Amino acid sequence: MLAGMTALGLAAFLMLLFPSLALGLAAVVGGIFVVWTARRVQGDGAHLLCALILIEELSAASFLPLEKEQLFMVRYPLLIAFCALAVWNVLHSSEIWQGGFFDYLVYLSLGVISISYSLLPGYSAARILAATLMFMAVVRIAREVANREDIERLLNWFLIGTGIVWTVILISSVTMSQDLVWDVEEMTGLVRFRGIYGSPNSIGELALGTIAVGMVIWKSTRGWNRGLLAAQMLVAVALGILADSRSPFVALAVGGLLYLIWRYRLRAVPIILLVGVVGFIAVKSIDPEYLTRGDVTSLTGRTDIWDFAIEKIKQRPLLGYGFEVEGQIMMAHDFPIWWGPWEEGPRSSLHSNYLSKAVSLGIPALVFWVFFFMRPWLSMLWRKDDLFFLIVVPFLILNFTESTVGDCRYAVGMIATFCWALAERQRLSSHRRPAAVPTQTIFATPISGQLRRAG
Repeated sequence: MLAGMTALGLAAFLMLLFPSLALGLAAVVGGIFVVWTARRVQGDGAHLLCALILIEELSAASFLPLEKEQLFMVRYPLLIAFCALAVWNVLHSSEIWQGGFFDYLVYLSLGVISISYSLLPGYSAARILAATLMFMAVVRIAREVANREDIERLLNWFLIGTGIVWTVILISSVTMSQDLVWDVEEMTGLVRFRGIYGSPNSIGELALGTIAVGMVIWKSTRGWNRGLLAAQMLVAVALGILADSRSPFVALAVGGLLYLIWRYRLRAVPIILLVGVVGFIAVKSIDPEYLTRGDVTSLTGRTDIWDFAIEKIKQRPLLGYGFEVEGQIMMAHDFPIWWGPWEEGPRSSLHSNYLSKAVSLGIPALVFWVFFFMRPWLSMLWRKDDLFFLIVVPFLILNFTESTVGDCRYAVGMIATFCWALAERQRLSSHRRPAAVPTQTIFATPISGQLRRAG
């Protein structure tokens, strides 16, 4: 023990004399910890899901001592460490080569091909790598599901991940410089909360994921867990309002209303009217300008960007400009808005995931993505499924005004793709069974053992 303490003291002394040695040692220890953690979570899809949420939401946090151009040095090594084994396992299963899973691989292959003509080949290569790793990991997690209880367990761990993120945001909002925590719009002077992110809209998207998943598992949550869930959902609502991110709340409202109508038919109409009136009165009482703040007629400038993007799509309708570098088109000399978030090149957002896909890979790729993403849900519309109405529908609606769903980016993209993977597995299961055998469903009863043994 004495020898160990002596060695530790000597190491500390050397690190004081040579700070670079301390940095190197910290890097080695951190690398060992990451590898150990990545290996530990591989045995449980719920733990892997939670880890991936933390990577996606925190690897670009503004409190990291790195420039925007250097943040890839955090995200990509972590994705490789946590997803590599999942990729290996999924590629050795037969399921990934069937139905929508194979379609998704074809879509990602189009992204790989686009590297050859991308406006920024390096960006496209990096982003297609991340999208592939995340997709494979989500499919690996979905393959663990056998019944509704498995889904709810995974969703609970999703919320554990978002709960950690919200805690980090709350702590950072107190400890970080207020110039980083709050965003002031250049034209309107509106102050919006952005926390650890570069944009307030990221707060709204995280709030959408938290609230949507929370509503799905609310009935099955009991005791102090329900209290924690309620607290997290309230924090999500409060910070979403401070971020002045209205689109996620509109998307949630539409999804919730459609679910009520689908489940209760005409009986839902009085409830919808009552909730609508109470909600409108509450919003107008708290902040009369909340619903009309900003340039609402142009969706706060989005329509100007969309018009420009459509013109660019017309110029290259079949192949696009390269996987996820759509923001680069706004660096053109004829782009009408030259200030603010539109001058960040490939990191700029078109604020419409559908337009982003068309700009990135062309109109045929967009149509193909919509086809295989919606196919399992259309085949299941006769079921009263809360995952579709409370999670997928809001994300699909938000996709019109933000770049969220698809390619497994951030918490909202991950959970939407996870739900899609569950639905696609159910669709494949029903097609494999003879007509005389009743189809089992992931969402209510145990899934077919056929899928459990796939691969």
